[in-house]
Amino acid sequence: MGWNSSIFTGEVIHNKFAVTVRFSSVHNGEIWLLTTVYGPCQGQARDDFVDWLNNLQIDETENWMIVGDFNFYRSLSDRNRDGGNMQDIMVFNEVINNLGLLEIPLKGRNYTWSNMQSVPLLEQIDWVFTSSNWISTYPNTLMLPMARPTSDHTPCKIQIGTSIPKSEVFRFENFWVEHPGFLELVQSTWNINVRATNSATRISTKFKLLRAALKKWSKSLSNLNGTIKDCNFILEILDTLEEQRPLCIQEHNFRIILKQHILRLLKYRKEYWKKRYTIRWTKFGMKAQVSFMLLQKGTC
Repeated sequence: MGWNSSIFTGEVIHNKFAVTVRFSSVHNGEIWLLTTVYGPCQGQARDDFVDWLNNLQIDETENWMIVGDFNFYRSLSDRNRDGGNMQDIMVFNEVINNLGLLEIPLKGRNYTWSNMQSVPLLEQIDWVFTSSNWISTYPNTLMLPMARPTSDHTPCKIQIGTSIPKSEVFRFENFWVEHPGFLELVQSTWNINVRATNSATRISTKFKLLRAALKKWSKSLSNLNGTIKDCNFILEILDTLEEQRPLCIQEHNFRIILKQHILRLLKYRKEYWKKRYTIRWTKFGMKAQVSFMLLQKGTC
């Protein structure tokens, strides 16, 4: 588990089956709890997990969310084949009822796990539950499935609705300086004649022109994150299709190729981030870097 410490402070509580973090907002002091669990699938450890879960002290007045791989399904419809275990279903539902938890349903998909066979067994064994107070405080909470490029589990994103507006921020990417045509663009934009009454206004105007030029220029570059997103979207379609019927051999092979391609793209992105400078882009930072490049070109 990880979080942005500029937004939340977290108090971590470890357990054999879970990690719980008590979060506190640094902005308004609001407190909520997140518990991530893993339920063993068999043996005494599974029984111990049920006992631990059943004895959780869930305060209904707190905003509490419990997520993870429980290795239980709630009904026979949570798997695509016959032969489900009714005893497990009854035990799991009884625990959920005893704790007074409310389920955040999976949106757009039926299952979260596959045995990865050509004719797969599919089940929903990953769940999101909340306290009753959470639903009152955050009624627009969704569990959204994502693409499954590597794991046998479908990763899920919990989306909590908010009306906080997003500002348009100019973000400079450090790999731009190595791209053909970048220095020429900077130099030509910087050399534009600007009418101003003083030097401060002149240089500020030049930076505004340069920002606009770079923003327009960057749209023509290949977008690695966009390509990964598109590939994941296609992978989600194939995963969804597999829930309706077995994939044909062409679809099955295409999914294998697509997963390998996504892994290559992720590797490229990882290498890029390893090489990327950790510079916070400010006007001062932009001025320093552009000035340095212009000095290299002998134009300052």
